[in-house]
This record gives sequence, structure tokens and C-alpha cells, in this order.
Amino acid sequence: MSGPQFAPDGTPVHGMINRTMISAAAFCVAGTMSPASAGGPTGTDGVWQPITIAALNGGDANVDDGDFIQSIMADPANPGVFYLGAGNNDGRAITWLRTTDFGDTWTVRNATTMHGNPWGFSIDPDPLRPAGSEPTLYSPAGYGSFGAWKSTDGAASWIRLQGADAAFAPFNPFGPTLTDLYHVMVLPDDPPNHILATYHYGFADNPDGGFGESWDGGVSWVVHPPPPGVGTSHYVIPISGTTWCVIAQSNNGENGIWRTATAGRIGGTAALKFRDGAISASAWAKVSDVEHVHGSFGAWKIADGTWYAAGWNDIAKSSDQGATWTTVVSGNWPGTFEGVQTSGIVATANYLYGNSFIGTTQARAVIGDDTNWVRDYSAPVNANGSNPYGTSVAYAASIGRYVILMGDHTHGVVWRYIEPAVDTIFASGFDDPSR
Repeated sequence: MSGPQFAPDGTPVHGMINRTMISAAAFCVAGTMSPASAGGPTGTDGVWQPITIAALNGGDANVDDGDFIQSIMADPANPGVFYLGAGNNDGRAITWLRTTDFGDTWTVRNATTMHGNPWGFSIDPDPLRPAGSEPTLYSPAGYGSFGAWKSTDGAASWIRLQGADAAFAPFNPFGPTLTDLYHVMVLPDDPPNHILATYHYGFADNPDGGFGESWDGGVSWVVHPPPPGVGTSHYVIPISGTTWCVIAQSNNGENGIWRTATAGRIGGTAALKFRDGAISASAWAKVSDVEHVHGSFGAWKIADGTWYAAGWNDIAKSSDQGATWTTVVSGNWPGTFEGVQTSGIVATANYLYGNSFIGTTQARAVIGDDTNWVRDYSAPVNANGSNPYGTSVAYAASIGRYVILMGDHTHGVVWRYIEPAVDTIFASGFDDPSR
């Protein structure tokens, strides 16, 4: 296994949670991963280009009831490898696909086990997994199978986590097995064993939705009751193993972002990750009014530790582990009547990239100048922005470029952007005006 891979500026190549990516991998005939140089990508630098996937009903832009791409996740141990899940609220079978060449080709991994929508699935973020190993994935199955689901072989097979059903049964408003989860996130302290799940709507007899935590890969669970006013339909911002932020669905700022720095507990000790304390709603505090677009969200941590979060009306950032959030752009894009309404956000070494869930805006800002977002860095596209965590990025060492994949939230199409090598940042701090 090779050592850590670095981008040309000397920073480690970064993924969604842990930013270092090591040794490439390719998909071999037997269906397992083996170390090799990742192939691809083809395509034109500096332009968002669509990739139609034959396995998805919806590649035709005229199809309005196709397979909606939900999350797209880069495998941090295998550059060039991305996973996506696509489904629909009509309860159809979820299609899981994988690419090993930055999106040039896609292989169906599973299209029979789960039904519904794989909102906010997550991947083992450990970049030090052996190169070529299959990642562990977790996913909900909204409006279909329900429950929390786990794959240990790169989405080829899935099992329903019975421990989650047992723990949430007293809180499920529509029946003990209708565990209506929204986001199942791997936390960074002990991947893939430590996970935090959020609930879709309110708990039984409660307008707010709480959370579930597992330390053993989903075998056993504890439930965290919601603090009053926390809202519903949260996505997890995984600051650390014990510091969690959750962002609620758009509700006029009434619910916003909530944070706990003690793993949702009072008492206890940091040395034991506060598990010797008592689970309590009072361990949480509201830290921002920013809320996510209904049905979508993305968060990203850049190399200096700053977190960015996409919101219904705002893009916000935190430089203090989520304790406070500052808005970098809000309301309408400057000089327009078009709302920010951002759903996906990722970063390369030089740029932040955002896309709009409602419209077709693709925006980016220079890291270090994050209040100035450019919306014409690429030719216009007709793609709606991504679903939850539906935009991902990896570094293609073979061509020396960052590659971004974004799922169109209303059609089964992946859009790809290859960041040009000539996109340099000048000493003035401004983007090259010739581009």
C-alpha cells in the first residue's frame, strides 16, 4: 500500500470527512477491489458535462419519475471510486452503482434488496483502510423499506440493522418496525463502528425528531431524545466523535443548527467519550438559525479545519468546531433576484463549489475569499443541484486534476466537472479574470 497522496499544492487530498486519499484502486472481474492506478477520467476540463447512466430510469431529461440520485460518495481509500444510490419516493427498488474511473463507467452493485430513497447514506471515511478493500456503507430507505441498512462489501449486499428497529420502536409513530430514519452518518473517531442517525419527522407524541447512536457498527443502539425546538429531518455535521452538529429542515429559522460537545450527554468524562455520562436533551444548544433546503444538504471541512454548510437562504461557515456559524452569502446572489438555496458544497485545494437544489446555479469561491462567489466559471447547465451529500470530489493523480461528481436531483444523470490545472490563484487573492 502506498503512502498518503498529496495534491500539487502540498495539501493532502481530501474527501468528505477525512481528507487524505491513498493508493488508487480498480474494479476487477471478480467484483472485488485490487490496487492499481485508477482509470479516467475523460472529458473536457472546466465544463460541467452530463454522464447518462443506462441503469437508471431517468437519464432522459424528459422523464420526471425516474430514479433520483441521492448521495454520491467518494471512497477515501481508493481514488477514482465513487458510490451512488438512486431511488424514488414511490418505493421502487434502490439502485446502487459504483464507478472506478471517476465516472466514465458505472457498474450496478445491487438493485433488489432495498426500496425507497437512500437519503443521506454514508461511507467509511478512513483513508487508511487497505487499498483495494471494500468500504462499509450505511443508508436509510425512506418511503420504502424504512430502517437503517448496512453494507460491508461496497454496496453489493445489504442487511437491515435490527438493533436500530428495536431501539427506535417506542418512538416510531406509525408502528414498531417503521423506523423512519433520515441520515445515517459514520463518525470520524472510530469508523465504521461509531454512527449517528437522525429521524425523518417527529418522534411519537413529539413534534421534534431525535437521534440514534451505535458504537458497534449498528448492532446495538441508544436513542437520544430531541431537545425542544430542534425540529426534524436533520443531517449530521460530524465535527468529531463527541462534538456533533445537526441541521434541521427549513422552517423560517426556528430550528436551525444544534450542537453538542459531549456526545449528547451530561456528566461523564472526555477520556471515556462521555459514555459514562447520562444522555440528555440539555446537552444540546442551538448555535445558528441556518437550515437546510427541504430534502437536501451538504457540509464540507477544508484543510484548515473550517466547516462550510449549505443552507436554504445561506452558506455558513464555522472555524470553532461548530460552536458559532458565520454567514458568507445570504438571501439572493449579489446583483440578482435568485435565492442562494444551496444544497451541495465541496472543496478542492483552491476553491469552494456550491450548487442550487432549486435552480441550475453552479457557484464557486476562492478559499480565503469566501464571500465572493462566481456563477459563470463554467458554461450554463440545465442540471438541478444535488440531493443530500450528492456532490463529491476526488483528486485524479494521473491527470493532476480534481474531479467533482454531482447528481441531478430530479433525473438519473451525473454531472462531472474536471477542475482545470490553469485555475490558479494570483497573489492578489483574486481568481484569474481571463477565465
